[in-house]
Amino acid sequence: MTFLTDLQNRLPDLPKQERKIALFILQDPHFIQSANINQLASTIKVSNATITRFARRVNCSSFTDLKVKLAAAAASSQVNTITNQDNSKTTAHQVYDFYNRVLSETQNKLDIKQLKKIIQLIKSAKRVYFYGIGSSGYTSLEATQRLLRMGISAFAETESNNMFMTSSIISKDDLIIAISSTGSTDSLVRAIELAKKNKATVVALTSYDNSPLAQLADIVVGVQDTNYINDARFINSQFSIMYVIDVITTLLLKNKKYHDRMTRTITSVLNEKYDAYNK
Repeated sequence: MTFLTDLQNRLPDLPKQERKIALFILQDPHFIQSANINQLASTIKVSNATITRFARRVNCSSFTDLKVKLAAAAASSQVNTITNQDNSKTTAHQVYDFYNRVLSETQNKLDIKQLKKIIQLIKSAKRVYFYGIGSSGYTSLEATQRLLRMGISAFAETESNNMFMTSSIISKDDLIIAISSTGSTDSLVRAIELAKKNKATVVALTSYDNSPLAQLADIVVGVQDTNYINDARFINSQFSIMYVIDVITTLLLKNKKYHDRMTRTITSVLNEKYDAYNK
C-alpha cells in the first residue's frame, strides 16, 4: 500500500482540520515538496500545530519526514493536476492521465479470488439488489441492466425508502451489492444494517476500507476515489466503480448460459429497434 493510498483510507477518520490537510495533499501532493510548514498552513488555513499533529497521526516523525514520504509517493504515482492555465491539448492529456491513474490504482486493489467469490454469490443468489444513491444510483441501474440481460434476477434500489422496504423483507438467499464511494452515506448504511439483521449477504464497492459500509459488508471491493483532483469539474466520480462492474460482468459472461442469454436479449432489442425504424 502506498503512502497516498494509506492516506486516502484514513481520510474519513481524521479530525476536520486534519482532513483538510489530507485532502489538499491528495489533490496536489507536489505542492508540499517545495513548501515549508508556514506556507502550507497559510494555504490550507490551519495552524502549524495541526500540521504537526497530522504528520504524527499518519506515522511521520516530523513535517520533514512527511515531505520525504510524499515526494516518494508522488514520484511513483506520477500525479498530475489540472489548472486553468493549461491549454486544451494539455488538459486533454491530463484528464487522460488522471483516469489512467485511477484505473491503475483500482486494478492494483483488485483481488481476483475475491472477485470469483462474488461471481459465485451472484450465481447462487435468489435475487441480486444493487443499492446506490445519487451518482451511485446511476451505476446501480447500469449494473442491474447488465445482469438482467444475462437472465439474472436483479433490481436497482436508488431511493432510501425503497432500500428500507427491500431490506426489511430481504432474506439470507439474497445478495446486495452496495455502491458508495465514501461508504458513509447515512441512509444507505442504515438500510444495509437492516438487511444484515435479516441475514442478507452484502458486497460493498467503496473507496474506504474502514468506512461504515465496509464494516458491515461480507466482502469489500476497494476502488480508487476519483475526488482527489485540484479542480474536480466534471470528472466522473463513478469511473473506478464502473471499471469493477465491467470486470464482474465480463467474468459472468464466461458462463455459456449467461453469454447465450445476453446474446438473445441483445438480438431481440436490436430486431425490435430496426423493425420499428423500417415501418
